[in-house]
Amino acid sequence: MLSSISLRHMRVFAAVADHGSFSAAADVLGLTPPALTSTIRQFEEATGAALFDRTTRQVTLTQTGERFLPIARRLLADFEEALGDLDALSKGVGGKITIAAAPSVLTRILPAVISEFVAAHPDARIRLDERNAGEVHEAVANNAADFGIAGEWQALPDIAFRPLFSDRFGVLCRADHAFAQKSVLRWSDLTGERLVGLGPESGTGALMAQPGVTSDLSSDTMPVLSPAVRDAVAAGIPAAKTVLARAQKAMRAEEKVLRSLDPNASSVEEGSDIALGATGPILPRPIVETSNTITLAAMVAEGVGITVLPELAARVSDMAAPEKLVFVPLTTPERHRHIGVITRKSKSLSPIARLFLDQVIALAPKQDLPASLTWY
Repeated sequence: MLSSISLRHMRVFAAVADHGSFSAAADVLGLTPPALTSTIRQFEEATGAALFDRTTRQVTLTQTGERFLPIARRLLADFEEALGDLDALSKGVGGKITIAAAPSVLTRILPAVISEFVAAHPDARIRLDERNAGEVHEAVANNAADFGIAGEWQALPDIAFRPLFSDRFGVLCRADHAFAQKSVLRWSDLTGERLVGLGPESGTGALMAQPGVTSDLSSDTMPVLSPAVRDAVAAGIPAAKTVLARAQKAMRAEEKVLRSLDPNASSVEEGSDIALGATGPILPRPIVETSNTITLAAMVAEGVGITVLPELAARVSDMAAPEKLVFVPLTTPERHRHIGVITRKSKSLSPIARLFLDQVIALAPKQDLPASLTWY
C-alpha cells in the first residue's frame, strides 16, 4: 500500500540512484546490504513499479525511476529544510522566507529592508522571486511563496490583498522628446504617439487593458479606482462610496486648476455625476509589447516609442538608460497603480515571515522613493 511508503524509502531510493550500487548506498546510509535491498523491494511492491534494472555489474534506474527521482529529491530537501526551519523557529533565530514580488518592489523597496533585517536576524534565509502581478498571486495561492508584494489581480480563492501604497502613472520618454519639456501631460496628448508597453500578463499591462481604458481618448472625465474599491462601491459599502465621492471632488478641483491655466481645456461640469465603472481614457495600441520593464526602457531610449508606467516602475526602468529618459506625470484623470501584500486567508505566516513583513510595512515609507507615492 502507498501509505506504507516513508521518508526512509525515499532516502534509500535516492542513495542507490546516486551511487549506482546497493552495497555503496548501504555503506553511506549505515545499513546492511540485505536491509537496503529489502527496503527497495518494499518500495517497489508498494508502488507496483520497478524502480531499478539490476545486473551483476550495475544498478540503473528504470524509466519510472528516472521520472520519480527528482520528485524524491525535492521531497527529501523540503523535509530537511522544514526540520531546519522548525529548529530555527523553536530557538527564535531564523527560518526561510520566500517572497514573490514585482520588479520595482524588489529593486527599490526590499533591498534596504533586507539589509536591516538580516543584520538583526543573521540566521534567516530569504528567497526573492521576481514575478509579474498574476504570477505573484498564483505563487502565494500555490504555496510557492510565504507572501507576495505586487499589484492587484483578478480574484483568486483564499487570497487576500492588503494595500501598501499607490503610485501615479506617467509617460517615460527620451530626454529629447517634446514631452520631456512638460511638467504634466494629459492622456489626450498621447494621440498619435508611438507606444511600447507591457503585456497583459503584467499588473500594469492588465490595468491599462481594462474595459473602458480602450475607449475614446476624449473621455477624460472618470476617476480611476482600484478593482477592490469599485467592487466595494458596487456592493454599497459606505466607506467605498466615500472614496468615490472624494475622487470625484478631487478631479473637479483639478479641472478648475487646468481651466485656469488653459481656457481651452476640456472640463467636467460642476455637479455632474461620474459613472461607476468607467475607467478613463485609452492608450494607443502598443507597436511592441514586452514583459520586462528594463527591455521597455531600452526601447524607449532607442526611440522606438514612448511608454506609460507607474512612477516607481519608471524610476527602475530609468536605471537601464540613466539621464536619457524622463518621467512626466499624466493627469486628467490621474491614474494610480495599487501595490499591496498578497497572503493566503487560510494560512498564517511563520513567525519569521511575519517579522519580515512587519519590517517592510514599517521601513518602506521611510526610504528615498518618489514623493508621489501614497502610503496606506
